[in-house]
Amino acid sequence: MPAPVYYFAPHRIEDGSRCETAAILIHGWGGGLNITRDVEPFAAALAKAVGPSNTAPYVISPLFPRRRILQKNGKDDGRAVWNDSWGRDLSKRGSPGDDWRGGGDAVGVKLSSFDVVDAILLALGDRTRFPALKRVIVTGFSAGGQFVGRYVAVGKGLVREGVAVRYAAMAPSTELWLDEDVLWHYGIKGRPRYSAQMTREQMLNNLSRRRVWRACGTGDVLGKSLDVCPEAMRQGANRYARFRRFEEYVKQFPEWAKQVSFHAINGIGHESIVAHTEKVFMDYVFSDDVEM
Repeated sequence: MPAPVYYFAPHRIEDGSRCETAAILIHGWGGGLNITRDVEPFAAALAKAVGPSNTAPYVISPLFPRRRILQKNGKDDGRAVWNDSWGRDLSKRGSPGDDWRGGGDAVGVKLSSFDVVDAILLALGDRTRFPALKRVIVTGFSAGGQFVGRYVAVGKGLVREGVAVRYAAMAPSTELWLDEDVLWHYGIKGRPRYSAQMTREQMLNNLSRRRVWRACGTGDVLGKSLDVCPEAMRQGANRYARFRRFEEYVKQFPEWAKQVSFHAINGIGHESIVAHTEKVFMDYVFSDDVEM
């Protein structure tokens, strides 16, 4: 890659695993450096679900840092960074071109955050390194949920024949609507390099053949790290309101709606660890025939 991209994992992906399940966990807006708080309980829940007699699932989390986070922690060391055009004021949009949440390129480099996930999926598809692999879950919460929701629409999503790929987009600040008059990543106008040449029909085709589990806490109604720019506010006043409104929007597309399940998690707010360890989510990850 033209700039170093780091990831968190139990060991190098090149070393492989005999696991049947792998997970790609996309961090939130405040991530990009140290994400053990989210990865460790998720990995533990997956390992518990498969039982001690099976190889624990391989969990990998690519890091898409903002320069501000690296500088704050003394880590501005030449690795790929994103979102220089996005400030602290969440009422103002930055550029889609460098926003990792929507597949933008790293600053000054033709390297999309979606390219990184494509590369991880292809590495997981290597039979010599992951010979027993049966399923991959690509999941994210909050900003990670934004990433997954958009990757489902435009990402390559390629592993190898016989490996099921499923997605989970939880508690995103905003959703992707297929509106050609609204800017990416709220609509599909002005997309970054990775997806710039795709048509609306191609995106809808991806959305209509990829299974996605969507969830949001019923108490996720506060403004922590909430996108409040005009395009975002048109989707609803808070994450839970946007979640419910998006559920109604998807129903306008019957083939897309068949692939999506919406789950309200009662009694929680913006709590990624709870969402990623819920039994109903584990059931989705491991069921061979997911009931939508």
